[in-house]
Amino acid sequence: MSGPLLWAKAETRRINNALVTGTANMVDAEIRLARELEQRVRDYVQWHHQDERSFNGVSVLDFGPGTVRAFQQKTLPLVKNLWGETSRCILVDRSSEFLRDIAQLPSAFGLRIEFISYDIFSGRRYFFGDEAAFVVMFGRTFGNLDASISDRPPVEAVVKALKKISNSAERCWMAISIGSDLRKDVAKAYYEAHPEFQLNVFYRMKSELPIDDNFDPELFEYEADIKGDESFMQVVHTAIVKRKVSFKLRGEMVNLSEGDRLHLKNSFSFSEAFFRECVRLAGLSSIEVLTDKAGSDIHVLEKAT
Repeated sequence: MSGPLLWAKAETRRINNALVTGTANMVDAEIRLARELEQRVRDYVQWHHQDERSFNGVSVLDFGPGTVRAFQQKTLPLVKNLWGETSRCILVDRSSEFLRDIAQLPSAFGLRIEFISYDIFSGRRYFFGDEAAFVVMFGRTFGNLDASISDRPPVEAVVKALKKISNSAERCWMAISIGSDLRKDVAKAYYEAHPEFQLNVFYRMKSELPIDDNFDPELFEYEADIKGDESFMQVVHTAIVKRKVSFKLRGEMVNLSEGDRLHLKNSFSFSEAFFRECVRLAGLSSIEVLTDKAGSDIHVLEKAT
């Protein structure tokens, strides 16, 4: 099964699980916040240039658009709302399969959308001159920071990531989705109830990378390790090898033993106060925080010009 298909299946299972257990569903919560963002986005951006209303609109940059469902329900409404005569939309994702699925959507035809397979935390500049951009990062993607495993707050990593994101354009606004529920027991139970979201990476490897047939995506099981304090929480996503295996990846031999632990990525959550302070240290301004008051927040920021 391909990475995007497995992710879509996992989304469905998570939604059904939330309906049965009555627990909060991050996917639906963020969709509701995205709809609120869509209704208010014209209040955030400045639609004028040299004291005159601009017909250029505002371009949209989406870091990690994800599945077709996520793009349709979160990003596409914003694109249509901010569209102008010369504005455009850029979708950046490391997965070429995710981007290809979105490119095949009938609704994407006729819109000026560019698809770029690239590192979302690269700090690359995508807009030049006076082209204004509204940058979005849904799915709590921001929380997947490349940071060391530690009980200390990741101030430096958060500030560095914010600066890189804001470098995408000289003049931009940002909407960044983060988790704000810092309950460690709840997080551990939640992530371990939905291991597909983390083990999905091995199916993507099988589908997208030059890897031989000895590699089996079913070879791994999942564990969540938790760090943090009252200002942040770090979920350390770990894959544990179930049996000894050897395979070739890009022509290089990889040998894994039973019990080997592989650090897949992090999922950080932050208190509102901590994230606001990091925003200030990054030289950005906080406009508003949209929240469901149950652990899902979207911070709307502005880059000073």
